[in-house]
Amino acid sequence: MPSFSQMKFSRKVFLTIFGMATFTAIVISTIVYESLSKGRSQDFAESYIDHMNLFAKTLAGVEASQSQIAKNAAEVIRHQGALNDRERQEMARYLGVDEINFYSSRKDLLKLFPSLPDYAGGPSSVYQTEMILGGDGKVGQHTLVASKDGKRIIEVMMDFDDITQLLRAMAQHDEDNLSLELVNANQESLFKIRREDFQDTVTLAEALTWKDGVHWQKDRLIVLTPIIEDGKVKNRLVTTISTRTLQNELRKIQQILIMVSLGLILISWILSKILTKILLGKIESIRTTLAKITTTQNYSERVPVSHTDENHPNELEQLGQNLNRMLETMQSHQSRLLEAERDKAKSQIAAQVAHDIRSPLMSMNMALSQIENVALEPLALIKSAVARISGIVQKLSATSAKTENTIPNVEAPKLTLVEPLIASVVNEHRVRKTENQNLTVYGFNTMPNTWSVVQVSELQTALSNLINNAFEAGANEVVLNFRVQGKEWILEIKDNGKGIPQTLLEKIFERSFTHGKATGTGLGLFQAKTAIEWSGGNLKATSEEGRGTTFTLTHPLEKKPSWAPVSLEIQSNQEVFFVDDDHHVLMTWQERALKAHVPKVRLFSSAETFLDHCQKHPFPADAILVIDQNLGSTTGLNILSEMNLGPRGILCTTDFDEKSVQDQVKKLKVFLIPKIWISQIEIKVRNS
Repeated sequence: MPSFSQMKFSRKVFLTIFGMATFTAIVISTIVYESLSKGRSQDFAESYIDHMNLFAKTLAGVEASQSQIAKNAAEVIRHQGALNDRERQEMARYLGVDEINFYSSRKDLLKLFPSLPDYAGGPSSVYQTEMILGGDGKVGQHTLVASKDGKRIIEVMMDFDDITQLLRAMAQHDEDNLSLELVNANQESLFKIRREDFQDTVTLAEALTWKDGVHWQKDRLIVLTPIIEDGKVKNRLVTTISTRTLQNELRKIQQILIMVSLGLILISWILSKILTKILLGKIESIRTTLAKITTTQNYSERVPVSHTDENHPNELEQLGQNLNRMLETMQSHQSRLLEAERDKAKSQIAAQVAHDIRSPLMSMNMALSQIENVALEPLALIKSAVARISGIVQKLSATSAKTENTIPNVEAPKLTLVEPLIASVVNEHRVRKTENQNLTVYGFNTMPNTWSVVQVSELQTALSNLINNAFEAGANEVVLNFRVQGKEWILEIKDNGKGIPQTLLEKIFERSFTHGKATGTGLGLFQAKTAIEWSGGNLKATSEEGRGTTFTLTHPLEKKPSWAPVSLEIQSNQEVFFVDDDHHVLMTWQERALKAHVPKVRLFSSAETFLDHCQKHPFPADAILVIDQNLGSTTGLNILSEMNLGPRGILCTTDFDEKSVQDQVKKLKVFLIPKIWISQIEIKVRNS
């Protein structure tokens, strides 16, 4: 970037005017805002100090008036004789107090007032407590006086309902008042009103250590106001005020100042642009046009030219005309180049889909031809092939809809079991392989237990392509060796084909490279390596001409999820409920439970029958529920959520690798068993 001294004069003028105006506007706005903010905050605090002091005086007056009424009532009653309950109630209403009680001795009185000071109960002895909080939650005051004959102690009880009502009206009237608390001289809270959404940030004990007055706390104002009577602080008001109104006022001031500053900046910008345009308007238009083209690669931009004197244009007009003609030529070339690129991309997409979809379609065709004789395995193959075709079509749709400004959708990786994915691809190829072709798998455990995060459809397509390539390259035997080593799982795909020359081995993973197949597109190995590496794996190839080729796939392992138990432990006194709409699954569970000697087993073939049973017979407090996910009108997760069984709830589903299912299982703190484990999972019955 050139220094200021190297810039053109027009640019110097523009930057000088614009920069100084901007700086001045910002400085003035900041100073004005700070001044107004400080003054308004001070006014806000002082207004609440005055307001609360006036309110405290009012409360002190009310308290003094109530206390005097109680004294007068006590003085009247001491001259009365003994009163029964009805007479005491009528006298209390007549004298304007809430309650009148008699005590035969100071000992009885101390049971109610343990902290009572020296009170001998003489004829002229009168004692009034401070405002205290009674057991009924009311704020009141007790006045004690001896009867005229000196044999009894009279208690006059006065509730300060007027004070509490006044406090409540005060808090509700002021929208900024978050809480209002009345505290006595012993620092005990007598009464507190607070907004529903208010949360204390300062404890009462901490607030009472502060001096009376205003204390700022972030977005709140805490005001401590003494209630003084006879020159002594008898009570305090602790008020928490929201500064929301103040902040709104300051925000409006700030917005006004910003708008004024922006207006000044805009005016300076306009003046600077006018001056620059007068000096070097045409050069600036050419520079701006070229800058846009450099950024957007849009050659439809043109330099504005004047047509008032086309026969005698000046030098700058000629430069603009020549530049426009050059841009027209470049725009034409750009259009033809983009059209060629689009045609090429469409061809590549079509070739990719044709290559990926061929294997699952062949599997479906072979399975359909056998469906009359075999019931379950061909249907499973069709389901797997349809799922793979669906994934390929989704990928094609995302790629076809992609524009310059969007990124195509990528298949979401899943935490799943690896062995079933590999087995489904192997079963597809076993259905459609010829009699002289052998496909063997080694290394699988009886119960799949290898967890990994992979793109399921992409991984299956990659494995299918590798097996296809082996048979299409002339091999009649393909062996898959699966093992777990350290923190990785490894799959070797070895064939006895004619092999790949060493000179070509490094090129086989390149796009569009093909060798040895007349109909090859060069996409299979490229796509396989790309899909495996995308999820963190690796694919390597070794080959020996005349003896065959070995592809080695390595991929990171994942720890066994905490929600996937390797065994089902049941106490000898626990009842186990199995819910599944698949009769075969229910029979398998029943067989496994009987074999393990589970004492109490209940089977339900639908969610409706299970829920109906639970309505008639409450679900046992210690029972275990093993339930399928997909149950027609509802799901197993919905039922587990409603019943809130925690670890006693077990979801058994083929959708165990769906992230939404896994997330809900972790949230509900239940267990999840893949359905492919049913015939192998260990069931243990233990004594209670």
